[in-house]
Amino acid sequence: MQRKKRNLLTLGAIGFAVLLFAILGIVQTEKSHKAVAIAQDIPGSQDGLPSIGGAFQLIDKNEKVWKDTDFKGKPMLVYFGYTYCPDICPTALYHMTQAMEELGGAKTIQPIFITIDPQRDTLDQFKTYAQNYHKDFVMLTGTKDQVNQAIKAYRVHAAKASEESGNDYLIDHSSLIYLMDKKGNYRAHFNHETPPSEIVKRVRLYLEKGE
Repeated sequence: MQRKKRNLLTLGAIGFAVLLFAILGIVQTEKSHKAVAIAQDIPGSQDGLPSIGGAFQLIDKNEKVWKDTDFKGKPMLVYFGYTYCPDICPTALYHMTQAMEELGGAKTIQPIFITIDPQRDTLDQFKTYAQNYHKDFVMLTGTKDQVNQAIKAYRVHAAKASEESGNDYLIDHSSLIYLMDKKGNYRAHFNHETPPSEIVKRVRLYLEKGE
C-alpha cells in the first residue's frame, strides 16, 4: 500500500513538473517572439534610433548599377549575407520571401540582398540563387571596396570563419533584416528567425503611420 502511494506521489510530481515546464515554455516562447523584432511602436522621429544605412553603389545579376538613391521613395527590407551560407541566410531570405508575398511585392516594399562575399558571389551565381526567392529581390554585389562600404554603412559584422584556401570557407556574420524608410533611414530590424507574420505586421504598421 505504501509502495502504491509512493508511486502515485511520484507520478503526481512528474506530472506537475511536465505541466510547469510546459507553462515556462509558453512564457519563454512569447518572450522570444517579442524579442525577434524591434518593438511595434517605434516613433516617426529618428531621435534615439541608431545611424544605420548610407551611400553605396553596387551591381545586380544583370550588371545594372544601383545606388542607394535609386531606392529613395520606397521602403526597403535589406539583408546582408552570402549565397554559400548553409542555413542562416536561406532562412532569412525565405522569411522575407513569404513576407513579400503577403505584402504584395516590390510595389509595397523593395527587398534587397547585399552580398558580403563578392569573391564567390558572381553575377552567374546570383542568377541561379535568385530563382529560390521572391522575384522582386534586387541582389547586389560589387568590388571588395564597394561591398565593404555598404557593410560599414549598415554596421554589419562579416569575417571569414576559417583560413581555408580556395573557395571553401564559411563567413561569420550578423544576420539582421533592416526595415528602411522611404528616405533610406533605419526604422526597425528583425533577425533571421523572425516569423514572416511579424515582419508583415511591422511593415504594415510603418505604412499605416505614413512615416
